Amino acid sequence: MDNHIASNGADALARRLLNRIWNELPEQRRNSDELRSEALQLTSRVAAAFQPSQNPYVRLRETYPNAGKPWKRSDDEELLRLYAAGNSIDDLMLLFGRTHNGVQQRLLTLGLVPQPAAAVA
Repeated sequence: MDNHIASNGADALARRLLNRIWNELPEQRRNSDELRSEALQLTSRVAAAFQPSQNPYVRLRETYPNAGKPWKRSDDEELLRLYAAGNSIDDLMLLFGRTHNGVQQRLLTLGLVPQPAAAVA
């Protein structure tokens, strides 16, 4: 998730929550230090929920253990051999523990598949 999008999402959610709390409070509590403290704590919790993980591949690697990792020369050789033997990208995803896009991009890099027409300008 893009940090800017996450930040905007957290801000919008925090605003909605604070407005709801504000509207449900009696008038005399609206400007209290206690309310400001509660609002700050709530905003911090919402912002923390939207923080991206340290490594964007952590969750992806639960399914694709090699996602985002560099390709080794031996992997490239095996990819060349298996693709030439007729294995599909879906088969190669399972064999290499990588995403569809990861395998497809590596095939492009190695010149095994043509560039998509939209990308050629």
